Amino acid sequence: MKNMGLFIVVVLLMAACSGGGGSGSQIPALMSPSDMGNQTAAAKNNEGVDHLVQGHYDVSTPMFQEAVAAAPNFAEAQFNLGVSLDGQGKHQEATEAFKKAKELGASNPKIAEAEILKKHLGM
Repeated sequence: MKNMGLFIVVVLLMAACSGGGGSGSQIPALMSPSDMGNQTAAAKNNEGVDHLVQGHYDVSTPMFQEAVAAAPNFAEAQFNLGVSLDGQGKHQEATEAFKKAKELGASNPKIAEAEILKKHLGM
């Protein structure tokens, strides 16, 4: 009986950590385009996305900042930066990142139609 209780605890912990339906699965994040010319920026963005979807905002933010520094016109990284800053409660900074993402990625519906971007830009 003692082992059954331990088994139940382990199963519950595994379910809680799996991310199935958790907040991490609700975080909008954009991977780098497959034809991205700047591989350094693409790698930083994708690494940031890995952390962002886990809710590691403090880890992902500097990665997106590095991606944007390496490729200033990288709309997906700007968008992800906005999401990450929003997750940290840095709403003014997030709004600025979303403005830039919208400017750079107006033709990308994943950016232009994102609810989080619309919320920040009052759309």
